[in-house]
Amino acid sequence: MSILVIEVNGEKVKAMWDKRLIEIFYDICIKEILKGNRLGGDASIGWNPIKRYVDASYDWWESRLKVVPEAQKFRTSGIDFEFEWKLDQMFMGVVATGDKA
Repeated sequence: MSILVIEVNGEKVKAMWDKRLIEIFYDICIKEILKGNRLGGDASIGWNPIKRYVDASYDWWESRLKVVPEAQKFRTSGIDFEFEWKLDQMFMGVVATGDKA
């Protein structure tokens, strides 16, 4: 289970993400993508299929971790194997071009 503390209207709130909630979130994202509601992404990051984690530059991680320090665990740890196919559905067809390829 992951616990994320965020501030909402000046109050600190804990969000607890267990496997069930993560799966629900992924399912919602997939449904929206299938309806054509895909947001543009940051082409400076990618997915390392061998190490199974987000692959990004040192500068990218440093800037993001200033905003969400709790994301540090995702810098070198992979996702749960059983959700990998859902992420494939979400990001299928997304490619980097130019100097980001």
